[in-house]
Amino acid sequence: MGWNDVKGSIVRGRSQPNNSAQPRSAQIAVVAYLLVTFAVVVTSLLAETAGMGWDAGFKEGVLLAMVVLTLPVSAANFVIGTFGSGGGPMPTTVLYYSGYLLLAVVNAGVFRLIVGSVRKRAPAPARLPDASARYPGLRLRGVTPDARKLWWTVPLAVLLSLPQWMVASFAWCGISGCSGGGFGVATGTEWIAVILSIVNGVIMAVAVFAVRWLYPTRKRALIAVAAGTVFGLVGAAVTHG
Repeated sequence: MGWNDVKGSIVRGRSQPNNSAQPRSAQIAVVAYLLVTFAVVVTSLLAETAGMGWDAGFKEGVLLAMVVLTLPVSAANFVIGTFGSGGGPMPTTVLYYSGYLLLAVVNAGVFRLIVGSVRKRAPAPARLPDASARYPGLRLRGVTPDARKLWWTVPLAVLLSLPQWMVASFAWCGISGCSGGGFGVATGTEWIAVILSIVNGVIMAVAVFAVRWLYPTRKRALIAVAAGTVFGLVGAAVTHG
């Protein structure tokens, strides 16, 4: 083997794409997201415990930013925290706010998985006359082999929706449910259940749309919106019982 052969093999080895590596834009996005979330959580914690005399509107704004940054599960975590908002001891408060940081880390990990999955996507069937001709296991025109990834994205969306369902079941009518038995029907928190049902619908819509399993994109978007709407309504109906 001559020097040119060795040099060529080295160049080819360097030019091979590393599918496991995250693109620089994704790395920057994850770091920025974690830093911003950390700053917001620390600010909200100080506003809750330090007694600096900050404006009530500012405190509510920071708290809302913290919840939005760590969606989806933070919605349920926030509602659960309001049940014991009587000013608990300092260690308990710190642990509660630390939970939002943990949710941010989980969200960053899920984002990395999605980016890695998208980078390994199959070519769009728009370049092919018929996707089913190349992939015999797929019978529908416009469907790519990435459709198999829905087997884990959709169950993941359902799993992420479980905390919201649990809180919504109490928020509709109280701990005794809407039948009126036990402690009776409690009203005034139905808006929480509605918001959580919408959050769950968005989660399912993202899970269906993020995977590039169907082209054209607008058709996949319509199916994602329909799936999210049905999922949110079904969840609201089940938890309202």
